[in-house]
This record gives sequence, structure tokens and C-alpha cells, in this order.
Amino acid sequence: MVEPSGVYWGYYAAAAGKGRQTAKAELEKLDLTTMSTRDAVKEAARIIYLAHEDNKDKEFELEITWISKEETNGLHKFVPKDLLEEAIKYAEEEGDDDGSSDSSSDEEMDD
Repeated sequence: MVEPSGVYWGYYAAAAGKGRQTAKAELEKLDLTTMSTRDAVKEAARIIYLAHEDNKDKEFELEITWISKEETNGLHKFVPKDLLEEAIKYAEEEGDDDGSSDSSSDEEMDD
């Protein structure tokens, strides 16, 4: 994380702004030390979608950038379009799974 003064700290993950508590809670569940960079992008998308649920009536466009020794040779770049689309699909599916599992368990209880 970089402050305007140029002071910086290194983190495996950080959350700031609206929805940061939800994001922090989800980030703490992940083992980012063993996760691949590509899997981390998918999890980041999932967490952003989850944190945005409080503002469902507001549309948003997800853009993700990354810095990786393996993927970008240490350069700051946008995530490739195919990976971004895959991450968005993953985030939407995970969001749908969370909602559908609650309703199906309610139906099972009624039987």
C-alpha cells in the first residue's frame, strides 16, 4: 500500500474504502502465500463482488491490474482480458452459489 507521500508497506492483501470490513474478513480466510497469482485474481474478483452486494442498485465495472514476477516480469499491467472474464464469471458463479444454497436448504427443511 502506498501513501501519497511515497511511504509504502508490503502486504499479501489489503482492503480500503467502502466494503473493506467484508473484504478483510474474506481475505483473512485465504492462504495467499501458496495461491497462484491467477487464482488470487479470481478470489479478488469474488471478494469485490461480495463486498459490492451492499450497493446492488449501483452498477460497476471491474478492472484489475497486477504486478507479478512470473506473469508480468515485475511490471504493473492490466490483467489480460481472458483472465479478467474468467475471474468475473467465477465471482458471479460463487455469488449465485451462496444465494442458492440458502434457498435450497430452506426447501429441504420444509419437506
